[in-house]
Parts: sequence; structure tokens; C-alpha cells
Amino acid sequence: MALESSRHFSDTFPNATISRHCYQIVMTNRTGIIAAMDSELRNLKVALEHERTETIAGREIHYGSLEEQPVAMVLCGCGKVNAAHSASLLAGYAKVSRILLTGVSGGLAEGVKVGDIVIGDSFVQHDMDARPLFPLHEIPFEGFSVIEADPRLRHLLAAASLSMLAEKRLPELAEARSFEGLVISGDLFLSNCEVRKRVLEALPKAFAVDMESAAIAQVCRTADIPLGVMRVISDSADGSAHIDFAKFVEEIAAKACAETVRHALRALAQ
Repeated sequence: MALESSRHFSDTFPNATISRHCYQIVMTNRTGIIAAMDSELRNLKVALEHERTETIAGREIHYGSLEEQPVAMVLCGCGKVNAAHSASLLAGYAKVSRILLTGVSGGLAEGVKVGDIVIGDSFVQHDMDARPLFPLHEIPFEGFSVIEADPRLRHLLAAASLSMLAEKRLPELAEARSFEGLVISGDLFLSNCEVRKRVLEALPKAFAVDMESAAIAQVCRTADIPLGVMRVISDSADGSAHIDFAKFVEEIAAKACAETVRHALRALAQ
């Protein structure tokens, strides 16, 4: 009976993986998309076709098609716990094959300005500190501190960001550039030069700082799901946030995020 059920299940869901203990549908081409703020996700949600929404463990997962690619979107909220929770839902419930994280972040590297794009090539939790038991930034009992981005998604997002900038649909980003580098995360908004300096002394190669990327990277590493991260620089992480942060995110950064993600999804289809 179990064998017959397995055969019937395989015929019905040819792209599914059958566990010895349970049936588990794995969507081999669904892309998970995460953003921390509603304004960062809104333009993508508006463009979503054939949308259906499920609420799981306090999070709404928006399923549908974008650029003819199946996607599942989640508004995660700010901070590492929110980010890890949402990524876990996409990995374990929505069965995504990859995750793209988008939104704004603070710039750290010299020469990185407001409006520039940073594609994460690696991720570290800057506030992970279990000394003297473990080295600074190392995740206890895991044996690592740095998590690499998926190479294919990193290159795909880098190309997508360049294509978005080349279209010059956003005059405010006419001088913007795209970088690839270390993105660091922590449950701390870097709001003054002293804190910024202290973080950079420990992680001098950091390009950008946010509150979600490294936590999502840890979930993706554990779940063996490729991760790509694209950030628009909104401030210099020193207290000199953009004069109108909300307006910048709504009118400029959110559009840049959405267009870059859509370019990336089109590339995935090729």
C-alpha cells in the first residue's frame, strides 16, 4: 500500500521529493523574496500575478508569478529574529529553491554613497560575541563566522543591478554604482560615528550594514538554500541618515530594489 501510494504521489507530483517518513513537495523553481519593510516589498507585491496569500506562524506568504517565475514573498520585519523566522518559513513551508533578500542598508566602505548598490558576497553578524569561549563573531558551536553568498545568485544580482542602473529610469541614481562585498548584520542601528568606528575596526572589509542579511544567510546555510542579497545604500551608518529616509525608500530605493529583482528573475528564466 505504501509503495502504491508513493507511485501515485510521484505520478501526480513529478517534481516532488518523497521522504521515507513523510511526503514533502519541493518546488524546484520557486524563488523566495524577503524584505524587512513594507515599502521595500510593495512594488513587487503590486506586480505579482495569480496571487494567493497564506498566513503561517504570524507571517503572510504571498505566492504568485513575477516575470513568469513562481515566487513566494514575505515581509519579515526588522531584526535578526524576524529575518530568521521568515527565512525558515520560506525554506520549510513554502519550499523555495533560492532566496533573494532586498532593501536598504547603511554604507560602510570608503567611497560607497547613498544610492549605490551593494551585492553581498559574504555575511557576518557584527554583534555576535561569545568571548572568551569563542572568537569574536564566531557562531557558538558552529565553527564559522563568515557565510558566503551563492556565487550564481551573487553574479546574477550584480548583473541585474548594472542593468537597472543602465536603464536610467531613476534620475536620482544617475551617478550610482554597484559594488560587491561583505554585508554585516546586527540588532543595532549604527547611529553615530563612535559605534561605526568600533564595528569597522573589527570588520574593516565591510561594505554595508543591516539587521537581517547574516541571520538569513545562517538559515540558508543550514537549509542548503542558495541566497542572494541586494542592498541600496540609504545612509552612511553614522547618524547622518538621509534627510527624508521614508521618502528616499518609497520613491527611489524601493523602485531600484524591485527593478533589480525583476531583472534577476528574468535572468533566472534563461
